[in-house]
Amino acid sequence: MARKDQISAAYKQLGHGASMYDGMMTCTTMLGTTVSRVVWGIGPELNAAYLSCVFDAIPEGFDGTLLEVPVGTGVLTMPLYQTLPQAKVTCLDYSADMMASAQQKADALGVADVTFTQGDVGALPCADESFDIVLAMNGFHAIPDKEAA
Repeated sequence: MARKDQISAAYKQLGHGASMYDGMMTCTTMLGTTVSRVVWGIGPELNAAYLSCVFDAIPEGFDGTLLEVPVGTGVLTMPLYQTLPQAKVTCLDYSADMMASAQQKADALGVADVTFTQGDVGALPCADESFDIVLAMNGFHAIPDKEAA
C-alpha cells in the first residue's frame, strides 16, 4: 500500500467514532464537517488536499528528528508517524488531555518512537537546532504567547 493510502486509511479509521474535535479535524463526521465548513470554510476535499500538501513536505522515509507543536489529539499525524518508523518524533502540547489522546492513538497504531512533552512552544524545553523539521499545522490560536512562539 502506498504511503498516502496508508496515511489516509489510518486517518479515516482514527477519525470515525472519535471526539467532536477529531471529527472536525478530519471531516469524517457530520458534525465535524459542519463545524469545519462554518469555522474554516473547508470540507472533506479541501481538508484532504491541505493535509496532503503538508505531509508531502516531509520526505518519505524521513529518519531525522521532528517536533510537532501542538500535537492536539494526534488524529492528523499519528498515521503519518506510523509510516516513518526511523524518525524520532517529539510531540509538544500545552494540554495534557490532548496529549493523552495523542498517546492513545500512537499506542493503537503501534507508533513507537514518539515522545510526548507537555509545554509551551514559546518556551521550548529543548536546545536550539534540536530538530530537522518542525511541524505546526493547526494550533497557533491555542499558543499562550504567540510572540514568543
